[in-house]
Amino acid sequence: MEKNNQRGFTLLELLISFAIVAFLLLGAAQLTLYSVYAKRVSDCSLESAELASDKLENLKSFSFESQELEEDSYAERIESQKRNDVFLREWMIFDYPGNLKKIEMECYSISCVHRKTRLVLLYSRELGF
Repeated sequence: MEKNNQRGFTLLELLISFAIVAFLLLGAAQLTLYSVYAKRVSDCSLESAELASDKLENLKSFSFESQELEEDSYAERIESQKRNDVFLREWMIFDYPGNLKKIEMECYSISCVHRKTRLVLLYSRELGF
C-alpha cells in the first residue's frame, strides 16, 4: 500500500480563497469610499449652515429701519478658510404690513450645489427680533 503524503492546497482551493478575499477587500474599499464621500457632504452642509446662521445673526443686529434691511435680494461669495471651497450666500428681504420683515437665506457650496441650507427669519419691529 502506498500512502499519498502530499500536503498543501490545490489550485482550485487557492483560486476560490483568492476570490473570496478579493470580494471582501472590494466591499471594504467601497464602504471606505462611501464614508469619505458622506463626510465631505456633511462637512459642506455644516459649514453652509454656519455661514447662513452667522449672516442672519449679523442682520438681526441692525435696526428695523436700517439700510441693510431694505427690501431686495442680495448675494455674496465666500471663500472658506476651513476647506478649500467657495460658498454662495443669497438672501431676500420682504417687507410685510404690520411692522414685519421676512428674511430668506440660502447658502451652499459650489462643489455641493445639491445640498443647500435654507433659513427663514421673521423680524418684528415691536419684538426687536
